[in-house]
Amino acid sequence: MHGSLALARGTLFVGLQAKTASVRCFDLGGRPLPGGFDFRDERAGRSVVSGLAVDEDHQVWVADTPGDVVRVFSLFGREGRVLGGAPGAALLPGLVGAPADVEVRGHADEGWVAVGCAGDRRHAVQIFDPALAFLRSCASLGDPQRLFRGVRRLASWERLLYVAEAGERRVQVFRDGEFHFAFHLTTRTGERLEPVALAPTGDGRLVVATRAPESALILVDSSGRELRVLAEGGEEEGSVHEPGDVVLDPGRDDRHASVYVIDREGLRIQVFTLEGAALGSLAIESTPLERRQNP
Repeated sequence: MHGSLALARGTLFVGLQAKTASVRCFDLGGRPLPGGFDFRDERAGRSVVSGLAVDEDHQVWVADTPGDVVRVFSLFGREGRVLGGAPGAALLPGLVGAPADVEVRGHADEGWVAVGCAGDRRHAVQIFDPALAFLRSCASLGDPQRLFRGVRRLASWERLLYVAEAGERRVQVFRDGEFHFAFHLTTRTGERLEPVALAPTGDGRLVVATRAPESALILVDSSGRELRVLAEGGEEEGSVHEPGDVVLDPGRDDRHASVYVIDREGLRIQVFTLEGAALGSLAIESTPLERRQNP
C-alpha cells in the first residue's frame, strides 16, 4: 500500500487502499474536507488507487490495477465512465490493462487523458480524448517496437508528458506525444535510482521521488540534471521512506512552494519546500497536519 496523491484548486486528494480502496479530501493544511468515497471491484474482490488525477470539471480519475480499469468518479463517489479492455493480455492501441497511473489535462470539451500501464509493454503509455476515444500511443525512446518496462507514474505540464519508468530506472519525456528525451538519476556511487513519482514545478524543473536503491526527493532542471536533494532516505520526519507519490503547490517562489509526498506505505504525508525545508507531516489515519510556519 503506497498511496496516491492529486492536487487541484487547493484540495489535496489522497488515495489509499486495503481490500477497499478509498479517496479522501484535505485542505492544504491537512484538515479533512467533505467529499471522498470508497470502492471495490466486484470481479477482482479488491481495488487499488494506483494512480489519481482530478480534471477541471472536478471529476476524479482513478487507475485501478486489480480491476484492470481507469474509473471516473464525481467528488462524492458516483461512478461514471470506465476505461479498460485488456486484463492480463498484450496491450493493443486503445486498450488498457493493469493501469498504474492516469494523468488528465483540461475538461470534457477540450483536453486529454494519459494512461500508463504496468508491465513490459509497447503500448504502456496511451493518450485518449476526454470522451475516452484513443488518440495515440507513445513510443518508448521514440521506437514503436521498444517496450516500456515498469511504468510507475505520469505527470504533465503544458505540452510535456513525463513518464517514470521504474524497470529501466529512467524518466522519459514526451512533447505532444512524441519522444523528447530521457534521463536518469544516480547515487553517489553511480548506481541508477528508481523513479516512482514526478511533480513538475511549472518553470521547467521537476521533482522526482525515488525508492531504490535509495529513497529520496530530488529537484532536477529542465534537462534532468540534479539541482538539489530536497529529502534523503530515512523514516524520521524530514526524510522519506519508500515514497509512493508526490504533488506540488508552486507558491510564489521556492521558499513558499509546498511539495507533498506520501511515504511509509501510505501512512504519512510530509511537506517540503523547493529549498528542501521540512514543513511538517500528516498522519493519514490520526492527526491533522502540524505544519511549521514558512514566512
